[in-house]
Amino acid sequence: MAVNFAAHELLETTELLRKLTADIEMHALCADMTEDSELEGILRRHIQGMDRTYNSALNLLQNRGVDMAGTNVYHTHAHHRPHVGVENQNMIPAPDNQAKRLSDITISTLILNSHKAGSMQGMVWANECVDPELRALHTTSAHNCQQMAYEMWQFMNARGYYDAPSMPRNVAATMTQAFQPAPSPGHPHTQHYMS
Repeated sequence: MAVNFAAHELLETTELLRKLTADIEMHALCADMTEDSELEGILRRHIQGMDRTYNSALNLLQNRGVDMAGTNVYHTHAHHRPHVGVENQNMIPAPDNQAKRLSDITISTLILNSHKAGSMQGMVWANECVDPELRALHTTSAHNCQQMAYEMWQFMNARGYYDAPSMPRNVAATMTQAFQPAPSPGHPHTQHYMS
């Protein structure tokens, strides 16, 4: 029996298929272009994960059925402890408007930004779906994108391509101490102000 999808969720899911097609091809080109074997391995794993998501989406839309119960969740392979602070930051080269190939910094930046955008857009698409399986497909896809983005960021951080600046401890402490605990059930709410 054919599933009668709502128009907007069908449109959102075909957008997902278009994005996956473009991302898979971009990853493949970048994997062939990189000079870093670890980056190539990351890109090839991402392609495998996106291939699975693409086929799940296609099967779901074409009524072949798909089990969304955790079968397509991407797990990062990065084991890098993130470096916080800017002491490790490499110089980012100026753009080359005559480039014939992409640098590893540019490749990793493109992939990171693509996955960040996919994670955000995937949740928007999920919120537009009324079919529970389509919602699960989009939330899983968004989760996978954020996992892949984090894996790429860890690679970039380890290479000194992308450091995470830190705040002075006193500023961080002041900011976090501005919040008060939520009241317990049955206890009146008292508000404390810092002076």
